[in-house]
Order: sequence, then structure tokens, then C-alpha cells
Amino acid sequence: EAVVENIDIKRSLFARLEPLLGPDTLIASNTSGLRIAAMLEGRSASFRKRFMVIHFFNPARYMKLLELVPGTDTDAAAFERVKRFGADVLGKGIVVAKDTTNFIGNRIGAHAMMAAIHQMLEDGLTPEDVDSIVGTPMGRPKSAAFRTADMVGLDTFAHVAKNCYDALTDDEDRDVFKLPAYVEAMVQRKLLGDKTKGGFYKKTDAGVMTLDPATGEYREKRATPEVAKFIKTLRDVEDVGERLRAI
Repeated sequence: EAVVENIDIKRSLFARLEPLLGPDTLIASNTSGLRIAAMLEGRSASFRKRFMVIHFFNPARYMKLLELVPGTDTDAAAFERVKRFGADVLGKGIVVAKDTTNFIGNRIGAHAMMAAIHQMLEDGLTPEDVDSIVGTPMGRPKSAAFRTADMVGLDTFAHVAKNCYDALTDDEDRDVFKLPAYVEAMVQRKLLGDKTKGGFYKKTDAGVMTLDPATGEYREKRATPEVAKFIKTLRDVEDVGERLRAI
């Protein structure tokens, strides 16, 4: 199941699914961070035994990480079966997480993305600057930060960040998860990324455009000259560790 990150919609879908399932059918959610305990409210003991989270990361066909999260009632044999399937059939690297706010990957990833956005705004940089730094130079996919957010969907990204902000009331970095006003405005305007043909970036006949954080309007894609010049100096540095130290 990979429906929108809305607890009521997920519960409704599971209620419709339960009467249709065989006794040995495994059920999983690709939620980005909703807790299993909350999603399974009202479900039977049998459903709970066969339920778990299987969380893929975008772009799913390339990213090796696969988070598996058991619930308190998940059957150990069923969970082991899915672990083997993920590793042996899908070729993924399995990480088992606890049923807590945004699990592991999104807890770290949302913090990194939000910290980057806040730093970008503070330093007067552009989304292109951030992506040119945190993508290939740091050993990450070319989609880097903002392009990845467009693929995931800003509605999902905003939900993950809000989920952290609302739940982590005692976290010393809680304010990092607070969405800047311009990102909130993007969600309200339905500029959600690939699913709406425009997010932080937008493809047009004239080429790729970037949403300017200062104006809220699209402009030609461009990087800050000093950043672009520095990134060029890293092109011949093959070792990722060396590139990170230089950055």
C-alpha cells in the first residue's frame, strides 16, 4: 500500500482490504513515517500479525536502502520471510527500524533537508547551489536534495517534517523541522513536484526553471558563481572522503 500519508485514508483502505484477504496474505505499508500502532486501529489480531512497514526510498529502483518495521504484534516468521524477499529477490540492503516517528531514514533525511533549506535561506543561496553541493560531490545521487523532494512530493515531505515537529516536543533540534513560509506556500499552491509538473524545479519548453525562494516565482535555473566555481574544482577528485573534506 502506498496511498497518501493520511492516517484516516490508510485506516479506511485497510478496513476495505481486510475482508478480501486470504489467511496467509502479508500486508505492508510504504508509509514514510506513520506509526503502525496508529494505522492499525480497529484491525483484527490476524491482520496485525501479518502487517509491517516496507519503506522504499526514492528513486526506488536505484536506492539500495529498504527499511522494514515490525509492529508489536507482527509475526516473526512473516517478518523474516519479507526480510529474505527484500534481500534475495529485490537485492536491497535491509535496515530494521523501530515503530517510532519517521523511523530512521526519514528522521535523519528530513533533518538534513530542513537544515539545508534553513541554511540556504540564511546564506542567500539557491536550490541549485544546495543540490550542486549535496549531490554527487558528497557521494549521493544526482537528484541531491531539492530534486529528490520533487520526486517524493512536497506534500509527503511536508508531512514528514510536520510529523517530526509535532511529535518530537523534547528534541533539542525541534525547530529545524519547522517549514519555512515559502515551502508552506508551495504546498498551499499545489506546487508539489513531479506529481503536479512543478515543485522546486519545473520543466518547460525553454528548459528547467527554479522556484525562487525570495519571489515565489519560477526563473531560469542558475547557481551562485562562487559555488559553481568551487564545485568545478572537485570534478577530478575521485575519493568521496577527499571531496567531503574539501567541501
